[in-house]
Amino acid sequence: MKNMRRSEIGAKRRRGAGWRIALAPGGGEYRSRVICDADGVLALNIVSPRPLRIFVNGVCALDEPLYWRDYQRRIHASVLAPIRRGETEIRWEVGERPRHPENVDRNCPSRNRARLMRALARAIPDRIEARAAFQPGRIEGALSLRFTPQQFIRDRLVWQSVWTRSFSEFSDAPSANFRAGSGKTPAAFRLEAEGYPGRIHEATPESDTVPRARQYFLPVGGADDRPRIRAPGEDHRLEPACDIVARRRAVVETTGGRFAVEMPVFESLGRLAPRREYAPAAWPAPDAAPAGLPAPILPPEHLGFGRLYDAAWRMLLGLAHTPRLESGLPGSRIGTGANFTHYQFVWDTSFAAMATAYGWRVLPAYETLDALYSRQFDGGYIHREIDVRDGLPVLYEPDFSPNPPVMAIAEWAIYELNGDLERLRRVYPALAEHHAWLANHRRLPDGTYWTTGLANGLDNSPSLGEGYPCLTAQMAHHAETLARMADALGRKDDAARWICERDAIGEALNRRLWSPELRFYSTSLKGGGHNPNKVVTGFWPLWAGVVPPERVEDLARHLKDPNSFWRHHPIPSLAADSPHYRPGGDYWRGSTWAPTNFAAIQGFARAGRWALAREAAERHLRAMLETYEATGYIWENYCAERSAPGSWSGRNYCWSAAGPIALLFEILIGLRPDAPNRALRWRLPESPGRWGAARYPLGPCTVEAVADIGGETARLSVSTDYPLTLILETADGRRRRIACSAGKTQTEAPLAQNKG
Repeated sequence: MKNMRRSEIGAKRRRGAGWRIALAPGGGEYRSRVICDADGVLALNIVSPRPLRIFVNGVCALDEPLYWRDYQRRIHASVLAPIRRGETEIRWEVGERPRHPENVDRNCPSRNRARLMRALARAIPDRIEARAAFQPGRIEGALSLRFTPQQFIRDRLVWQSVWTRSFSEFSDAPSANFRAGSGKTPAAFRLEAEGYPGRIHEATPESDTVPRARQYFLPVGGADDRPRIRAPGEDHRLEPACDIVARRRAVVETTGGRFAVEMPVFESLGRLAPRREYAPAAWPAPDAAPAGLPAPILPPEHLGFGRLYDAAWRMLLGLAHTPRLESGLPGSRIGTGANFTHYQFVWDTSFAAMATAYGWRVLPAYETLDALYSRQFDGGYIHREIDVRDGLPVLYEPDFSPNPPVMAIAEWAIYELNGDLERLRRVYPALAEHHAWLANHRRLPDGTYWTTGLANGLDNSPSLGEGYPCLTAQMAHHAETLARMADALGRKDDAARWICERDAIGEALNRRLWSPELRFYSTSLKGGGHNPNKVVTGFWPLWAGVVPPERVEDLARHLKDPNSFWRHHPIPSLAADSPHYRPGGDYWRGSTWAPTNFAAIQGFARAGRWALAREAAERHLRAMLETYEATGYIWENYCAERSAPGSWSGRNYCWSAAGPIALLFEILIGLRPDAPNRALRWRLPESPGRWGAARYPLGPCTVEAVADIGGETARLSVSTDYPLTLILETADGRRRRIACSAGKTQTEAPLAQNKG
């Protein structure tokens, strides 16, 4: 217990008293006193880096936890408490300073973390900062107000969260866990922001874990008149967190008077988002999938993939959620999975969008991506993970974010199906700024990119080191996709600049991240050499299109090696010949994952290895189907050794739909959309039978394309309600263009040159 100096606050002069309470390690109690020359109300404004409880003359006046995943790292709060003339004692009870678990440092170390943690300790010193002021009047019991960065936009106004609470009892010590404890219903009061009389929005969640806490939202400014606080790509913060950009007075009115406290105003997110105001769209029920969805046409021996396809759509529709207005999210979304009910991730969402792209005609295909753009900071940063209840980023530790930049690839996948140029125009600035943030903050001097196990999504993978093949290849692919967007938008200079960047990143990747010993892309090590573990993201450069032809053969050899990646369910996240490989999977130590399989399979197809891509896709979908038929679910990840879920795996997981939907159409059936040119590219399957798609949504065209394959030829039938061009692609790179008028077009195509 530490005694603090006394302070005086005069009733007439309203002079404030302030403290900076330096905190010792661990929890503990601290005391201070104020002397007042009249009865009235004590107003405290407080900032604390620790869970905090405050007693005023022995009566609890504030009880706030600081959850270790609260990315703000500080409590911003105010207290109004009745005081009597004379001396008032304030007791401060603090808990341990929150910290991320040690296993994060062990499994997901960062080249930057030790330095950053020291810098954060200096920037956020371990002390309570408080100011006290006397205000005349009276209040029935103490009232606390906690200010959080949660915001939403309505009527072009930004509304910000204030939690209020009164106390009768409490439990446990100040905690770094979720909000806990009990309270009493406050006496009647009104709350408003100075300058916005009468404007208040109460929205206490039904599921709130603080008994009798109440949440209000006050207007803090116009959505369109907030100055930019960071230039594109620039960000000098130690870690991304909502900065305080202004301060306003919040006014509490009771029967005993009006009392003012200082309210911090946090920065608003989503300046470049296509949508910021709440306008949710309806998603169909899982058992009422719209008839307008495309339908694969498959030979009898592959009909099970049709069942898996239907199950993937039911799963996606079952994950659709409409958030609260107060979340700040602009509309409905496809959730992450049954094991992440409240959390939305960037790359999970992006891969799910590559599946829902095929429902763009009858589903709100952009809704979930819009949720991500609405969370973008000035400067371009988009956090890896958001809590959809309040729209705020979720902290683990510094450097664990952001996720792989694949939103542009998802947007382009939808654009190739619908040809919506206006959508590209609206998202291009946000994607360009996101790319700039990564280029400024994750690029190494050698031109490669660094990340961490949580940032790249590979949590506990032993893929540790300096420059990472995954993010480096993703940035090359992202730059190439931005070039395509810029070209479509007529921004030729931008397109040329993006292509130069793609080429430079690809050169750095091939020079620095190719292991001559492994003949594989691997993380570089600080002292030279490469990480000896072969990780599935070593195939990612194929999808970026930056792998020299001779290295494609090396990668194909690794893929088909049964002692490495060619397991029962290829492609495990870690090669089976690694000493860290776990046959059950143990997350990223051997499980097979939908997004990395998608990237590798698409990559081999892009590199011209179609037969290998199709074989890998078929084995992937076959193991998914067998697991679905055995368990009734589509899973977050899979066991590589048998048809079963991975040892640590959640059911009904959004990104796992990318295989049964997008890989089925694009790899096994071989259909590739090009809606901007009203063209449909088709790499015909090698296997005999009837292949194709019905109700295929290509721009304005609804297409039924069928190939009856047998012998040396394929009989083709294309029905469309608008003219289109069918482009048959062969293994030797040749293309045959067939003009299909509205109605039905029938022709034959030789198959001899279609192998490969």
